[in-house]
Amino acid sequence: MKYITIVAKDFEEAVRKAREHYGPALRIHSRRDVMARGGFLWMGKRTHVELTCYLADPLKAEEPIVMEPSPTKEVKPEPIVPEVVEEPAREHVVNEMPSDMPSASPEESPRHEKLLAHAKELLVANDFSDAFTGEALGLLKTSLEESPEEDLSIEEFELMVVDKIVSLVRIDHGTQLHPPRIFVLLGPTGVGKTTTIAKIAALYGLQQLPEYQRSVHMITIDSFRVGAFEQLNAFGNSLGISVDKVSNEEEFYRALDSASAADLILVDTIGKSPRDKDLAVKMKALLSVPNRDDCGFFLAISGAMKSQDVARSIDQYASFGLSSIIVTKMDETESIGNVLSVCHQRQMPILFFTDGQRVPKDIHKASASTMLGQLKGFTLDFGNLWVNQVGPIPVEGPQLEA
Repeated sequence: MKYITIVAKDFEEAVRKAREHYGPALRIHSRRDVMARGGFLWMGKRTHVELTCYLADPLKAEEPIVMEPSPTKEVKPEPIVPEVVEEPAREHVVNEMPSDMPSASPEESPRHEKLLAHAKELLVANDFSDAFTGEALGLLKTSLEESPEEDLSIEEFELMVVDKIVSLVRIDHGTQLHPPRIFVLLGPTGVGKTTTIAKIAALYGLQQLPEYQRSVHMITIDSFRVGAFEQLNAFGNSLGISVDKVSNEEEFYRALDSASAADLILVDTIGKSPRDKDLAVKMKALLSVPNRDDCGFFLAISGAMKSQDVARSIDQYASFGLSSIIVTKMDETESIGNVLSVCHQRQMPILFFTDGQRVPKDIHKASASTMLGQLKGFTLDFGNLWVNQVGPIPVEGPQLEA
């Protein structure tokens, strides 16, 4: 028995094409409604219908049959109301399938193989891990199989690749709009925590729209690094934001009490080494002071760090209950895949990216566009994609340099 698959935009059209090409001897075996994705960033949806049919007699399916009245009443399948489509799929008739392959799913075509090979090259070039690359390729293969056979341009396929990358990375939108009252920034030495704290202070403290603006206070518990307080205090003076320095739990209690009127209290911490156990114990004691219900812990990591160092930092600070990641020093790296891969593996959302020393300009809300701007090797012009910020950031005045 030979099986034929008919593909059309809806059920009625598929039945009509089946009767025109193969006559009354054709019988419907099964129906499949396929939802395909398309449009900008492959976020749109469209459907088509696939009918798997067979011939009730040994006539060749390739030869058109002249329709004649049949003495027996033809049994028609119950009509199924098709889903509403935004854009009809391209119509075509698929070649006959062997009798041992009744499924309507087409095999992977050479064109699809080439596209997947191109996607792998892009992912590897951007330093994504083997695990991330394998998962993204699996999603791409599924999308290609579910889509009707059509000639995708390289730009359209790269948009599909971008969509899969973005779908695998979580973004902390909630904190971007509604940060916790006490915002504690953790991280190893040298990732730029103090400058990042100043950027966050400017981001929320200098907003012009009331729904985004916060009254900000800054506290540093880093009494070990020479010049740590002086650096943060210089930023505070320039931004009109007060800064406190604390070295023990009692001073921390007093600083939090004196800042009770502030909407947002930003805490700069000690850049500790995992081998410095005494310093780790001291910081743990200090950070037990804030009320956990009002407090959130965030990890700063450098975009130039190796994958194993990023993973080690996440493990080192995991006991604090990290909410999300801030990726700093993006201007010092050529690829971002290693960081995105580890964040996906550890299920850690990303909050901000920073890419320079200027305050407040060089901080960006994590979004699809900011991630895409760090990808290389694509033919797409990511510079023309949208850029979203947490409200407008005033940059007319002089920029502060760290």
